[in-house]
Amino acid sequence: MRGGSRTDGERSAIRRDLGRGLLLRLAHGAYVERAGFEALSPEDQHVVRMRAITALSDRPVVFSHWSAAVVHGLPVLRSRIGSVHTTVPTAGSRSRTAVTGHVFPLRDQQVVAVHGLLLTGPERTVVDLAGAGSFEEGVMAADGLLLLGVPRAALELAADLAGPRRSASRMRDVVAFAHPGAESAAESRFRVTAVRLGLEPPALQHPVALADGSTAFVDALLERHGVGVGVEVDGDRKYLDPSMAPAGAARAVLDEKRREDEVRLHLEGLVRVGWVQAGSTALLQGLLARVGVTPPRPRATRADYAAAAASARPRFRARRRR
Repeated sequence: MRGGSRTDGERSAIRRDLGRGLLLRLAHGAYVERAGFEALSPEDQHVVRMRAITALSDRPVVFSHWSAAVVHGLPVLRSRIGSVHTTVPTAGSRSRTAVTGHVFPLRDQQVVAVHGLLLTGPERTVVDLAGAGSFEEGVMAADGLLLLGVPRAALELAADLAGPRRSASRMRDVVAFAHPGAESAAESRFRVTAVRLGLEPPALQHPVALADGSTAFVDALLERHGVGVGVEVDGDRKYLDPSMAPAGAARAVLDEKRREDEVRLHLEGLVRVGWVQAGSTALLQGLLARVGVTPPRPRATRADYAAAAASARPRFRARRRR
């Protein structure tokens, strides 16, 4: 990948390799070796595109929103990273192909440099996402930042410094709703769907003492007539990602089954919720109804969830992706 001027021979070689499918053009003047690029994760491909834009630009580029979130290691929906996002001072600045420019003022202290890229800081990135995306996307990012140990007050300040926006109320609602006990994007998604159903705020990372003296943590605990029903919010990555299942998928499934059998002895019920169910009111309501969990009367509100989250602290401090 490179910018700048090229010789006739270099341009001829690039055209030849593009025609043979060996190179991929990221932007006018920026090319990568196709096989290596396609072997990367979508998030890492996005970072490569960000670097290409930086290399080609004649002025500093500040990446923001979903692009900044990728580098900060915050959860984002992959459907959002098809375009690179920047924040620019004026509408006339946003003219590059495959780049979405957001026009907002930025203070110097709201910009950080990470591995040679200029980004909005993590707190500003979260409130930008909360303003530009859905409530669910904002909560995913805000939960992820609180999980890293960033205090809620820092997010509240970032929301204040973001200035007047049409989405200001959603930004404040996201910051208040965020909970550091949601340890994955799927768990954040589950909480958003749970409040839409009017369920009581779940207790997150509920500890269960096991016979061998160790402690298991159930992702969420919901009340059913005063008795706890556990909710495990899982995705395939838990079993297929080598970093999370170093002994292999079969061993991970077996260990999880044994753990679940013992945890069930301490609960009235236990239900597993996948990514799709976590984001669907109809599917989640059906799953929970099977174990007797139904919304209370009156139904819980976002304010109830915010009150439950206000004093919460992360169980452990997660590591940033980069």
